[in-house]
Amino acid sequence: MKLTTLKLGVLVLGLFTFSLSNAQDRQKPDPEKMFTALDTNKDASISLDEFKARKTKKEIPTETLEKRYAAMDADSNGSVTLEEYKSGMLRGEKGKKRPEGAKKKKENTEVSED
Repeated sequence: MKLTTLKLGVLVLGLFTFSLSNAQDRQKPDPEKMFTALDTNKDASISLDEFKARKTKKEIPTETLEKRYAAMDADSNGSVTLEEYKSGMLRGEKGKKRPEGAKKKKENTEVSED
């Protein structure tokens, strides 16, 4: 009985570890795969039309997509290269919104009187 319980415990632990590692893999999108999917005409750059045509879970207003595209188009030539796309994704991760209810960390604004 103890051996069966031990085997079951090891199996559950193994499954938990496996599912946890898969969940972590899914959290980090591969920018190169995303770029390739967006570049529908395969010209090694993403046009504004290609960017706006992407499928998302939530509908994003056209104005918001245009702003995001302009922010990624570093040289303002009307197309986004893979390097610009990667850079834009990094900037986007740094600027992600906090979960609802999370408070912004206050800076110390007190002036010391020395």
